[in-house]
Amino acid sequence: MGSIFRKEIKTFLGSLTGYLVILVFLLVAGLFLWVIPGMYNIPDNGYATLEGLFTLAPWLYLFLIPAITMRFFADEKRTGTIETLLAKPVSDLQIVAAKYFAGLVLVVISLLPALLWFLSVYLLGNPVGSIDTGATWGAFIGLFFLASIYIAIGIFASSLTDNQIISFILAMVLSFLFYMGFDFAASAGVPFLVEKLLGWFSINTHYLSVSRGVADMRDLLYFIGMTLFFLVLTATLMRSGKWKLRKTRVRFSVFTVLLLALFFVSTNFLFRFDLTSDKRFSVAEVSKKVVSEITQPVEIEFFLEGELEPGLQKLQQEVFEKIAVLNVYANTPIRLKITDPYNFRNTEKRDEFQQSLVDKGIKPISFNKKTNQGVSTKYIFPGALIRLNGKETAVNFLKNNPDFSYEVNFNHSVESVEYELVNAFSKLMREKRSTVGFLQGHGEFNRYEVLDFANSLSGEFKVVQTSVENLAEEANTPDILVIAGPTQPFSEKDKYQVDQFLMNGGKILWLVDPVNVSVDSLSRGYITYAFPRDLNLGDQLFKYGVRLNYELLQDVDCAKLMVNIAPQGSDPQWTLHPWYYSPLLTPADNHPLSRNLNRVFSEFVSSVDTVSSGKNLGKTIILTTSPYARRVKSPSSVSLENINNPPARELFNQSFIPVGVLVEGEFSSVFENRMIENLGVNTTDFKSKGKPSKIIVIADAGMVTNKVDYTRQPPRISEEMGYDRVSRQTFGNREFLLNAVYYLDNRNEIMQLRSRTIQLRLLDKVKLREEKALWQWINVGVPLVLVLIGGVGYNFLRRSRYKRLIKS
Repeated sequence: MGSIFRKEIKTFLGSLTGYLVILVFLLVAGLFLWVIPGMYNIPDNGYATLEGLFTLAPWLYLFLIPAITMRFFADEKRTGTIETLLAKPVSDLQIVAAKYFAGLVLVVISLLPALLWFLSVYLLGNPVGSIDTGATWGAFIGLFFLASIYIAIGIFASSLTDNQIISFILAMVLSFLFYMGFDFAASAGVPFLVEKLLGWFSINTHYLSVSRGVADMRDLLYFIGMTLFFLVLTATLMRSGKWKLRKTRVRFSVFTVLLLALFFVSTNFLFRFDLTSDKRFSVAEVSKKVVSEITQPVEIEFFLEGELEPGLQKLQQEVFEKIAVLNVYANTPIRLKITDPYNFRNTEKRDEFQQSLVDKGIKPISFNKKTNQGVSTKYIFPGALIRLNGKETAVNFLKNNPDFSYEVNFNHSVESVEYELVNAFSKLMREKRSTVGFLQGHGEFNRYEVLDFANSLSGEFKVVQTSVENLAEEANTPDILVIAGPTQPFSEKDKYQVDQFLMNGGKILWLVDPVNVSVDSLSRGYITYAFPRDLNLGDQLFKYGVRLNYELLQDVDCAKLMVNIAPQGSDPQWTLHPWYYSPLLTPADNHPLSRNLNRVFSEFVSSVDTVSSGKNLGKTIILTTSPYARRVKSPSSVSLENINNPPARELFNQSFIPVGVLVEGEFSSVFENRMIENLGVNTTDFKSKGKPSKIIVIADAGMVTNKVDYTRQPPRISEEMGYDRVSRQTFGNREFLLNAVYYLDNRNEIMQLRSRTIQLRLLDKVKLREEKALWQWINVGVPLVLVLIGGVGYNFLRRSRYKRLIKS
């Protein structure tokens, strides 16, 4: 075997053709990765990763490896040395194995200069070394296994003919068939079992996860098994007439059956090792639990398709990978269907289909793209429709926070893919809906003012209007109570009912304005006044660990007002001015409830403080101002003159003033040790200590409201919640409050998935901009020079050794 192995290595490295093959491979790969614009280009993509190489390599290997293996047996047959080879004192399988290992070494040699690309990305990272080395080396291992199958197929093709060109073409066709051919057949609308079978035999199916740094035992067994299959098949068919022997056919049949049995058993044997540094391709236990409880097939129709920029490609790949991983733990299939919203010949049908996606909740995002004709704008649909149990829900994967760069938004989107999928599955599987009750009776917002929020909740909750009397009736008690914008004081009796609702395990979302500001008065003149609003809730909230402060907050990071500065009688001249009383609040990034959310639009907001209220309560600030805010104690005046005479900048010196707080644990009743008999309530079931529960207190009621058009009957929403008519932007009010209700609904485990973090690995844009040409020359030219130097050096040493042998 050693002599055969050395002969193949020497023959390849001693021929000009061998070096030409390696040079062409490195040149094409280098140009695609560093020069030619496109999805593989590393500098243009801006990410510190070699994913472009591992995506491109399988296609380049379709040409490189057949060029290496085409002469292994075909040349032996053409020159007549095959008989001498078969006469050697080694078995046929040993001969095949020797040539296989020679091919494997040659492929590794051809890839060694490409390690320069890894070093370049490592040095270009921001910071240096930001490339995920674990994922990269894992991907190189995947490339090694891919080459292993290609070599085995190439050797098999070479054994069938004495013509190297035919061997090259046959190996290329067979490799392509196993790499993508089965995938194409599986997507042709065949029955699901056939689709799964064809997909399993596809090299691409198994290479995808390995190329991203995930070592799955089933994938490794597939690569090893398929390599052995082609090597054994080659050894079986290498001698003419050998297949006619019954003994040979039986042995090969037994081997094939055992191999198929191993493949079948491996599908039920789950062992995965995530080599990525942040374990980005592992799923949480709660995700495994949710998908294992799915009893019906799931269909995911995904609409992010077509020519995509690098960030969207990463998001698309993340969705594919997460669905594949979740499928591993699911007892029923999760089928992925990819639909291109632009793949319609009829423009009218295309527009109709895209509008139907919008109506179902898929949010389109516009992207600008440079073309030869300039810049074109195209809408993409980065979402999916998930269908289960005859129900359907929309999922939007792309986070589009205008405060963040597009790289950060893409990274946040990738981080939340698992949560979005698992949350959608859980939503569709949920048979019983919790009840959310909007409290009435104290001047709270009417049903039309919170209609947008109620409609958003209605898909997953039963939404009702309720009163304190209903809180005492078990049949009518909601699971979650929303107290939104009360303007009248709570009586002690009403407070008692709310208190006992909490003691019995109910959850409460408080949206309260501690300060009263007449917006109508401000709109009619330049000044109004802010007065403390006494709702008789101070002692109750204090007992629960929260204090509302009678003050207004001003913030440099605020919404703007349109002000007419033209003299009276002149044409209007509108200008933008900051409105410091309308802070753009920041959801806290350290809690799954509020992480990665857009800012929240507010006006005339107050602050909250947490107070000591026992060891059994945990408190978390979930909403704050920006780092540049100030407090204005009430009573105080609120004047539009602030626009012309703004407060001094140095006064905004308070950072992250709390506006919203989450309190969870075992609450104590505010009526503990108090005389309650005179309240006129049934005291037999009074609880002084509550069951574990949660409350969220936000010192701004207006964030939950939408504008209402009362001129129409019934009244309708004129502006959605969180909409700023000046900037024409919708802020994150809806998502923030929905997450608050989700968290109160005990979806803690699933919401913990929102805490997942993935390190953003970027290239140094400044270094690339200043030194791009240098790095392109290095990464395209140096690998070629290394191969030429190696080739010249090898052949020089070979000739020198030959001359010494001649002389001796």
